[in-house]
Amino acid sequence: MKSKLLVGALAISALLTFTSTGPAHATEADTVSATEVAEALSNVEASLVESAAESSTTSASAAVVTGAGTQTSIPREPEDDVRLMMGSTSISIGLPAAGAASPAVTLESGVVAYPSRDAAATTVVPLNDGVQILTTIASEDASTSFAYPLSIPGGGSVSLGSDGSAMVQDAAGVPLIITTAPWAVDAAGSAVPTHYEVKGTELVQVVDHTTGDYEYPIVADPTYTYWWGGKTWVPAKAVSVQQVAVMLAGFIAVPPAAIVSAGLGICNQAGRGIWIYWTWAGHVWCTGP
Repeated sequence: MKSKLLVGALAISALLTFTSTGPAHATEADTVSATEVAEALSNVEASLVESAAESSTTSASAAVVTGAGTQTSIPREPEDDVRLMMGSTSISIGLPAAGAASPAVTLESGVVAYPSRDAAATTVVPLNDGVQILTTIASEDASTSFAYPLSIPGGGSVSLGSDGSAMVQDAAGVPLIITTAPWAVDAAGSAVPTHYEVKGTELVQVVDHTTGDYEYPIVADPTYTYWWGGKTWVPAKAVSVQQVAVMLAGFIAVPPAAIVSAGLGICNQAGRGIWIYWTWAGHVWCTGP
């Protein structure tokens, strides 16, 4: 469960740090400042924005999170890659439109932002089990396609799940990292159509923000996590034994009877949807937002 204090703190810390940038909307239309990114995130439902894990820094990395057999590093320079290491296996994730981005700015919350000279900016949240990469789309002039070039060990591949998620696997088909189905919301909280496409070893998030009447800025997300289980956000309208079982079917063989209706009801008592968590060992549980 995440607190709205986190995203509120993002806005406050950015405003304190970037007073030289002026008011949030004083920048040119084709630029996105760290302040604007923080304000955009503060408007997103708190359950969708991850809490930054405790991290350290190096000369090349704005954030490093070390776990049991894993290490996640987020670069200072946008042209460098986010790196996920599992033992001797390393996967690199390139950031969208890195050439238009400025060097990393680490907010007090631990979130790493890359102000942009383009109409969209990237923010990376370091996690204990991977990274959340958020794109802030400032105007209709921004691209609708955000590409994440992936460097995968020899013979590895990227594939899409029937639920819209994506998986990076090695040559033997063993999962290495996964993403849940992408989401995108506008400043009013309305969902914006989005999906993944795969081009070779490049995962592309398409956000159809020019096809409707949406309020900017729009925030979109892929979350990359190490594969030892995972989690899926289930909107309130989809919280049912049958639909949750279908969502999990691509990851783990869980019969509908294994998910108790009463448990789903307790998790969704606020009526805003739930998080479903699972592990490779077959454990399944849920929490509210």
